[in-house]
Amino acid sequence: MEYVFDFMRLLGGDRAGATRGRGGSARGTRPGVLLQLRLVFYGVLLGLMMPVIRQIDWAALVPPGLKIEWPTGFGIAWPAGHLRVPGGWGWGADAAKAEASSAAAGAATNAGAATAATAATGALATAAGVASAATTVAAAASALSGGKAVSARFTICGHAKRIDCMVDGDTFWMAGTKIRIADIDTPETHPPRCAREARLGQAATLKMQALLNAGPFTLTPIKRDVDRYGRKLRIVERGGESLGAVLVRHGLARRYGGGKRSPWCGWS
Repeated sequence: MEYVFDFMRLLGGDRAGATRGRGGSARGTRPGVLLQLRLVFYGVLLGLMMPVIRQIDWAALVPPGLKIEWPTGFGIAWPAGHLRVPGGWGWGADAAKAEASSAAAGAATNAGAATAATAATGALATAAGVASAATTVAAAASALSGGKAVSARFTICGHAKRIDCMVDGDTFWMAGTKIRIADIDTPETHPPRCAREARLGQAATLKMQALLNAGPFTLTPIKRDVDRYGRKLRIVERGGESLGAVLVRHGLARRYGGGKRSPWCGWS
């Protein structure tokens, strides 16, 4: 062992310390000849053995199924299981990897739960929408046959799909069905034939919109179910009174029972 310490001191450049004995006295100013010969012998022997060492299949020396992990921590794996001892050079990397895997698994679980909840909410909303639409269509069909009173919130028709909206003073859409008020005729708005007709037609449209939005009303059939344009012909009533007659009293419509209609531009 003393020679080992001397060799380490020589590598560090401390020649004096390499020759100092256990008692602290110097044995000489230079290493002994025997030590030098030993170092040369071991060096030559190691050099001769290196090609042989490199050709050795070290994996063949390990029993089948046994795997030794080094230097990233200490571990042994074999077909029956795996033994892992925390620590080693790769301890920090192993801990970070384990934490990242746990976080990823938690995030995936939360994302899956959120996706499932969103899908369930969407499905419920779609089902509710379909049920509501079916109820509205059924109510409209009942109202068109002269059954129960019906109510809706009407807007002015535009370029969007027409569900519940006003075309003009005597025509409107309800639950996707186009209805022509059978007992009146109002000024045209698509297109008007003069400025006066345009003004009266807009006023009639807004007035009938307000009347329909005021509360439930009934649709009373007449002898003809539809006109030549495919519109349902109905008389709109509330409390036994025709809403068309209300427009007539306001000077925004005239009574109509069929036949040719007179132009609005010359009517006062």
